[in-house]
Amino acid sequence: MIRACGLLAAVASLVVATGCGSGDHAAPGQPELPTLGPVVAAAPVTTAPETDSTRLRGLLLADSDLPAGFTALAPPADTGGGATGASPTNPAECVKVLAPLGAQRSGALARASTQYTGPNFSSIDIDAASYPPDAVAAAFSEVQEILRRCAHYAGADGSDIPMDYRVGGLVQPPAGDASAPFQVRTTSDDLTLRSSVAIVQVGSTLVQVAVTAPEAVDPGVLSALTAAQVRRLQGVAGP
Repeated sequence: MIRACGLLAAVASLVVATGCGSGDHAAPGQPELPTLGPVVAAAPVTTAPETDSTRLRGLLLADSDLPAGFTALAPPADTGGGATGASPTNPAECVKVLAPLGAQRSGALARASTQYTGPNFSSIDIDAASYPPDAVAAAFSEVQEILRRCAHYAGADGSDIPMDYRVGGLVQPPAGDASAPFQVRTTSDDLTLRSSVAIVQVGSTLVQVAVTAPEAVDPGVLSALTAAQVRRLQGVAGP
């Protein structure tokens, strides 16, 4: 149980601990993940950026928009746009994987995030960052490039138990102005958590929707949440 709690806490909070080395192959007994495809280019921005973080936070999905059984966690601490508070990984830059977008790249005009916990150690994490129009393309590309450099990385939980991270491709319907889905598999011994994630551009705003569970995530859950979040950011009424 100590190892299970350590793994679940590390991923649910999206914080990883001290790096411990990495190899070139999948963890024993685990299949390889699909390869990430080419970096997706951002669409041209034709709308003014959101500059108010409180207003942006109000556009994120609420618990009433989520599947039954999910409850909100306390708002995460604002680290001022950096990855402060997260311990290094190996490679070090991979600490940014699954971190809020505004913490992955500086220069956001507004930032917001929300976290929900659900049954059987599942979680839903949503964060958004709005950038100046001329910075959106670079921000969207940069977060994708980090994923490709971090296809396999390592860390440890709070008890120094090694954790293995794999990043791979994921098939999802197109969303927003441009979208880049991916998946992360986190393993500690024989315990595994799976995250299905979509990074989506809506005008000058980038939003990241992540669904994590011990079992494989139903692709329809992520696509439905992503579509609902895009509608909220676009100002479209409805669930």
